[in-house]
Amino acid sequence: MSSDPPSGQQDPKKETMRLLLGALIVTVIVLILHFTPLRQLIETAQRFKAEVDGYGWKAHIAFFLGSVLAITLGFPRLLLCGISGILFGFTEGLILSQFAGVSGAYGAFLLTRLWAPKAWVAGKLAKSSKLRSLLSRPGILSIFIARQLPVPGIVVNVLVGVLPTRHATFLLGTFIGYLPSNIPVALAGSSVGKESLQKALTQASTSMLLLALFGILILWIRRRYSPTVD
Repeated sequence: MSSDPPSGQQDPKKETMRLLLGALIVTVIVLILHFTPLRQLIETAQRFKAEVDGYGWKAHIAFFLGSVLAITLGFPRLLLCGISGILFGFTEGLILSQFAGVSGAYGAFLLTRLWAPKAWVAGKLAKSSKLRSLLSRPGILSIFIARQLPVPGIVVNVLVGVLPTRHATFLLGTFIGYLPSNIPVALAGSSVGKESLQKALTQASTSMLLLALFGILILWIRRRYSPTVD
């Protein structure tokens, strides 16, 4: 989910401060967008969103297909998740980004099955006994855990793709594994285009609260499983 250093080296207090700082930054950004000339950005986002809404289901399909292709090729899914929240709102944005993320990961998984350099994959697994142990027999839980580790998603897709992984197992493990990050990011994204300051602050604050709650789970997982993957 991120490129942070192995979490076994992280101090929980520092992680808490990082989350609080993130919440403060988001709040300040929302206030700046509403009380400075930068409010024009909100108005621009609202106009663009209205234009996108005018295309109806065609906009949803275009965004979905574009996101699937980008994520298959390794583009950061969370950035697209935030954009989806801005353009389509929280509910539709989350649904779109969630299924696009899983589909993109599955696309990389399928490509790996066809063309993966197995020697490279073996070398990656050999560098981390924990990751090798975790994914030696991929299951729904192990894939969920792998999605929470400080390992790029494309790496997990490739590693799992060359292992004896059932397609349904990969899809379900990835779907569940993406939720802890997609939910707060889509919610934060949807807050950007809100005309009401109260609604914007409420959604931004809620997204940070969810991020903190999920962060506790993710931090525990990272402290338990902290592979080093180059």
